[in-house]
Amino acid sequence: MMNIAILGSVTSPIPPSGQAAIERLAFYQAIGLAERGHKVLLFAPASSQISHKNIKLIKIASKVSLTGVGAEGKVKEEEKYGASYKLRLEIVNLANVIDQLFANAEEYDIILNNLRGEAVIFSIVSMLKKPAYHVMHLPLFPELIDNIKRNNVSLISISNAQRKAFPDLKYKSTIYNAVDTDKFLFSPKHDNYLLYLGSIGKNKNPKDAILAARQAGEVLLIGGRIKDEIYFKEEIAPYIDNEKIQWVGEKKPDTIISLYQGAKAFLFPTLWEEPFGLVLIEAMSCGTPVIAYPNGAVPEIIENGVNGYLVNNCDEMAMKIKDIEKIDRLVCRKTVEEKFNIKQMIDEYEKVLKL
Repeated sequence: MMNIAILGSVTSPIPPSGQAAIERLAFYQAIGLAERGHKVLLFAPASSQISHKNIKLIKIASKVSLTGVGAEGKVKEEEKYGASYKLRLEIVNLANVIDQLFANAEEYDIILNNLRGEAVIFSIVSMLKKPAYHVMHLPLFPELIDNIKRNNVSLISISNAQRKAFPDLKYKSTIYNAVDTDKFLFSPKHDNYLLYLGSIGKNKNPKDAILAARQAGEVLLIGGRIKDEIYFKEEIAPYIDNEKIQWVGEKKPDTIISLYQGAKAFLFPTLWEEPFGLVLIEAMSCGTPVIAYPNGAVPEIIENGVNGYLVNNCDEMAMKIKDIEKIDRLVCRKTVEEKFNIKQMIDEYEKVLKL
């Protein structure tokens, strides 16, 4: 059996209380490996709620988010401590991870890193002299590549598409993300609405979901974490009428599952090179077909005309909305059961960690 340090998150609890793909996957990793008898040290915020005899929570942050103006009219913390407060807080939490890696070095033999501040971790790992594998949940970029090569970093990609820009790195495996099919249950029937859930920002492009739904004359429920306030106010809010276009905000996991189950289709008009797209397999686990732009890893997940449609613009998206009943919801579910299940994902992580 292995002793594994899983670096989970410095920004959100594990499991997350809302939509946070990396934290949800770190939760699946920790529970899945612990269930197989491995000892897991999970580095995560103190507010994390995870309990297993083989998991020890290493609390690396007591504060992970900013407090807004309350009833007393208190000044926001980012105003009190400067505009860079949120970034500085995350760096503090990363420093705490490093401190705890050294303090607990006798309790683990291998490191599995999910943190988005990966560059800070790379050089520290070489000092610890323990094997480490870094899961690249986000796109790679040139400045990060220099750091990766300099530190001879072992990477785990989450899609084959993610490797294309930098194919000559030290990739140990591609391990697809997974979903808990025992929680994201199949629904053979649906209600009469379309769904977009995800980050609200230009790169995720929820505006095209709105335009396509309006063109098709359908109701769209749209929700998620607002990453770009200006984009939301200028590009999304003007369309919200709470009739055809309904804003549902960021929801808790149980509500998210209900929204997936009731949707006739999930719209995913992403503009960036999507490293994976966890929402795609969450929707399909509930039986909901996906209509998506074919960027990044999307074509590795969505098979055109089988479990959804791949389209190039909102006009095509609107046309395929009208054809959505041609997609068998059970086929969507079977895609996840066969290709994106947790057992398969943990099998792949075990193979890499035992190398």
